[in-house]
Amino acid sequence: MSKVRKTSGHWGQIRLPKLGWVSFRLSRTLGGTIRNATVSRDGTGWHIAFGIHTGRTPGAPNSKPGCGVDFGVATSAYVSTETEPRVMAPTLTKVELTRLKYLEQQKGRQVAYAKKHNGGMYSKRLRATIAQIARIKARQSNRRTDFTHKLTTGLAKNHGFVGIEDLRVTSMTSSARGTADRPGRNIRQKTGLNRGILDNCPGERRRQLSYQCEIYGSDLRPVPPFHTSQTCAKCGRADPESRPGCGRSFTCVNCGHEDDADHNASVEIEARARRTGGSVTNSTRRRPTAPSPVS
Repeated sequence: MSKVRKTSGHWGQIRLPKLGWVSFRLSRTLGGTIRNATVSRDGTGWHIAFGIHTGRTPGAPNSKPGCGVDFGVATSAYVSTETEPRVMAPTLTKVELTRLKYLEQQKGRQVAYAKKHNGGMYSKRLRATIAQIARIKARQSNRRTDFTHKLTTGLAKNHGFVGIEDLRVTSMTSSARGTADRPGRNIRQKTGLNRGILDNCPGERRRQLSYQCEIYGSDLRPVPPFHTSQTCAKCGRADPESRPGCGRSFTCVNCGHEDDADHNASVEIEARARRTGGSVTNSTRRRPTAPSPVS
């Protein structure tokens, strides 16, 4: 068991095996019994995370109205009870993107030189280039994580249930490169789509919602994703002609209902979550997962 002591207002020390006392900055109060500590490193430096036992029990149902959420690429999330989508700001600025592209090209030249002249051994300049790339990537990851935490916390805290699509993110983001015998088509377009899907991290959002809904007295209800973007939220008819070309507008060919395509999908997701209670029967997952029983 690691020992922790506070040395000042924002600083503390932890005793780690084989290392002794190590200083760290307290970003927040621990608020419980320390069970474990994890030391990690990224492009911005060293970090330590504590596993805390708080003794907190699941919250009582908050009795608030539910919602459906459609996670996308063009719009990060569209909530059925809102009139405007929630869009994640670009995780990298134009200057950072230009800098990252230059560093990637420089890394490629340095790696090629190392293989040709140094027997594959990395030089100090190459390691410095890799460290600069890692710093930009870590900054991008922190911004994405910050938006995800704020989004999922707000959804779980302000709604009685949250309906989402039961997506298979791994299959959705599989490569279209193909094989030598059967090469893929539109590889570059599929690569850009995969990058957009992973940048919005729908799997991480679902993971965070699964425990935050329990904390704030909400209920996470995953529903089958079949034809949610092609089903009219007003009359319930599914027709691909209602959304030609996967555009941003939706016009039902049966009743003439017009709406934003993502908002229409979120309303349909909410209706399925309300009707089925979060059933994922006929799910797209190969091995359906069931929540663990609460003690």
